[in-house]
Amino acid sequence: MKIGLLTLSFRLEGVDSIKERRSIVKRLLAEVHRLGAAFAACEVRGDGSLRSLKIRVAHLSDDPRYTEAVLTRLERRFERGRDYRLADTEREII
Repeated sequence: MKIGLLTLSFRLEGVDSIKERRSIVKRLLAEVHRLGAAFAACEVRGDGSLRSLKIRVAHLSDDPRYTEAVLTRLERRFERGRDYRLADTEREII
């Protein structure tokens, strides 16, 4: 089995409260979890800023090429949202 890790760093736009930030986090995590049991996602420690967010996604598969393709599609899916933009990504296959 191979594990693909994708770390997504976001810049949140127009966020002025923890409540607004938390709403975006919940929505992004829920979108990943809807993709199925082969995915897991969580918020990871960022720089502590209200307007930055880091999410790590794990994908489990027998085929590393498939994992790479799935993580690429997921990255494209999150490139731009109405209240965030993707600032950086890191990818690793273990």
